[in-house]
Amino acid sequence: MKIFNKVSSGIAIAAMLTTATSCKKILDENPRSALYPNYFTTSGGVQAAVTGVYNDLRGAFSGEGLVFYYNGTDETIPGGNASGNPLLYYAFNGINSSNTPDIMGLYIDINTLNGVFQYASAITNVNDRTQFVAQAKFLRAFIYFYLVQTYGGTTATQKSGIPLHTTYITQASTADAPAPLADIYNLIIKDLTEASAELPNTVSSTSPFSAGGVGKTATAAVASAYLAKVYLTRGYSEAKQSGDFQKAADLTAALITNKGTYGLDLWQDYNDVHKPANDYGKENMFAIDYGGASDPQYTGYTLQGSGGYGLNQLYVLARMNYVGPGIDNIAGIDAVPQKLTNKTGMFRDVYNGRPYVRLAPNTRYSINVAFADQLHDCRYDATFQTFWICNTNVAAGTKSDGSLKGKLVPTSNPSTSAYIRPIDGDTAMLMPGTDVTMARRDDFKGLIVAPKQYTNIVFPTVKKFDDPKRTATGDFSSRPIALMRFSEVYLMNAEANYMLGNVSAAATSLNVIRRRAAYRTPDDAQYVAKNAASVTSANMAAVNSANADFMTLNATQLAQLAVPNNTTSTGSLCGMDLILEEYTREFYGDPRRWYDLVRTQQLVRRNQMYNTTGGPNVKDYHTRWPIPQSLINSVLSGPKYPQNNGY
Repeated sequence: MKIFNKVSSGIAIAAMLTTATSCKKILDENPRSALYPNYFTTSGGVQAAVTGVYNDLRGAFSGEGLVFYYNGTDETIPGGNASGNPLLYYAFNGINSSNTPDIMGLYIDINTLNGVFQYASAITNVNDRTQFVAQAKFLRAFIYFYLVQTYGGTTATQKSGIPLHTTYITQASTADAPAPLADIYNLIIKDLTEASAELPNTVSSTSPFSAGGVGKTATAAVASAYLAKVYLTRGYSEAKQSGDFQKAADLTAALITNKGTYGLDLWQDYNDVHKPANDYGKENMFAIDYGGASDPQYTGYTLQGSGGYGLNQLYVLARMNYVGPGIDNIAGIDAVPQKLTNKTGMFRDVYNGRPYVRLAPNTRYSINVAFADQLHDCRYDATFQTFWICNTNVAAGTKSDGSLKGKLVPTSNPSTSAYIRPIDGDTAMLMPGTDVTMARRDDFKGLIVAPKQYTNIVFPTVKKFDDPKRTATGDFSSRPIALMRFSEVYLMNAEANYMLGNVSAAATSLNVIRRRAAYRTPDDAQYVAKNAASVTSANMAAVNSANADFMTLNATQLAQLAVPNNTTSTGSLCGMDLILEEYTREFYGDPRRWYDLVRTQQLVRRNQMYNTTGGPNVKDYHTRWPIPQSLINSVLSGPKYPQNNGY
């Protein structure tokens, strides 16, 4: 989605929205000039309007605010440096309208898109009009889907939710009201259905919303995939219709069957999914683009530093502070939590990155359950960094008996100005994924951290978002954030068929993803610890074949898949647990987990199963975040804007 010809745009919109927190941030950091109706009557004006909305999405999916996708789920716990609201979301305690995630500023973009629909008929170039309006339809549906999943709409049991605006607002208003959930979904489905019929099959060099065909703006396949996800999501809700799950199954099946038409497919090796060279490849369908370090005209910020609008901070959020842990085996080294010293074998360099420590894996689920099999399944090693090469001169550590270990040999090529993988040097810190003896610790020059010692301070770091273009230790990322991957199409197909009771069809799609996860190449070995699973050119075919057979769902797993969705009992497993584990393995670290649990009606149950802090507090009403107080305060005319149930 590398968009050029960027035009700053702003709308005179309802006063309740122009005072929202998120809106203030957008207006302060990315100033706009007003748009007038005649602006939408030219191809250039509509192109600029749609471009501006894509640009705004960067702000919605960047920064530390992203943690609300992760906190209050089974996958993560707040990192050691987390504070404030994320701790409340994780504990489900003290959440209110003043600290809720506030994404209401996106109504500015909805109004821009409504202006496109109202006036674009005056565009004389039919092709431009069709394509630009189709992009606008997708974007309005995408934003409303994001909003309705976060805050909901009114139903027989729910008194509040988001407002529904479908006309271009040019006069500020102080009145508004929540819309019925059914009406919101009907508009989203209408927009996506029309967009899927009008958008091109692929992003081409002629696309006005990409740089020579590079980028991941909406295509017909993207609109169809989101349409499937909308049907899937509505199928669990009070607004559900009898054919929702079947439509989701049919749409995803059609995308899989016709993947060649859309230039989509899975990489044979899961490790390839997250390589920067493949950010715009066949598996990443839709992404929020951050332009790249060499594109200041589009990105609007300098890569270095922590300020600026629309920075991709995803790679820093779940990164431990590798400079902190020491290397001595002092008394308590094998305790939980592990005692650490300051004799560190690391300093901060570009390769190992900038730690924010806002998120950490929830060992109870993510490590011990989802990623328990690190032998047959490559996705753990592809997702997490589990070893750090010494990059500084440090005195020899001590053994448990007080004698000295061997002295760590640092790498010869550390860098604070370029992303360079160490070519030599001893391992300063290792997370072997299993318990080890004290004798093994004493024989190891550095520090060994076993899974039972993982905390919110020391833990395996998510590495799949690393940005090799960074040139300073304080840099954030210019890589895109993928929001829809082709592998999700398979998992949505499995989920829809599971809800329909079609266990065989669900298993077929799951097995495609699971068998792919068994594949490794000799080249992958250079990115994992020496104790981790790997293959050689000599045994690659045999090992991969055996592992793929092992990863194919067995009789016990198929029996579990046949158990209907259990949304209440924590004492037994169902098929949805198996599916949600695949979502974890495939997408761990992607901004999505809270929404996956809400959609599948598993937020309460799985927090009770795996979230020791928030599990006792989570309630059904937590499947909607509170309506932001800024919106409530801004509705001054007519009935007071109601709050969501429970808050």
